[in-house]
Amino acid sequence: MAIVTFEELKQIRERHKAGRIVFCSGVFDLTHAGHVLFFEDCKRQGDVLVVAVGEDASVRELKGASRPVFNEHIRMKIVDSLKPVDYCILGLTPQGHPLAFIEKIFQHLRPDAYVVNDDAFDMSSRRIAADQYGVSLVVLKRQCPEKFEKVSTTQIIKKIKNLRETI
Repeated sequence: MAIVTFEELKQIRERHKAGRIVFCSGVFDLTHAGHVLFFEDCKRQGDVLVVAVGEDASVRELKGASRPVFNEHIRMKIVDSLKPVDYCILGLTPQGHPLAFIEKIFQHLRPDAYVVNDDAFDMSSRRIAADQYGVSLVVLKRQCPEKFEKVSTTQIIKKIKNLRETI
């Protein structure tokens, strides 16, 4: 497991040229079991899993000024420590579209598969980028085992706010 830079992505491709490289991205704020399940599903798609964690500025733009709860360095460290994750990178978003970094990753890493949940935002841009770079887009249905309660970062934040109001 390693936190890497964009410059190191080509080396990852070279190091794992015989393997199937899988890429996914997200905010991964308040990392929880749902994120772990997603990473496990991603890893089943290949041999090497590379995860991009959204930078703070783009998260604030997408989710509002109160997010992320944890800064990008904390979120990357947590994601990098998870068993299914082989490499973690900060998804630096240039001015403009919040998914622009994905094309940069596709150019440097040349992953075999790009995995997203079926409720990911701007699915059409994701499909176009994957097609343009010859990357297989794998769309997973968001699911949760029966024994788990359905969990999301937004639900965790709401639960904490409710707890705080009762104190």
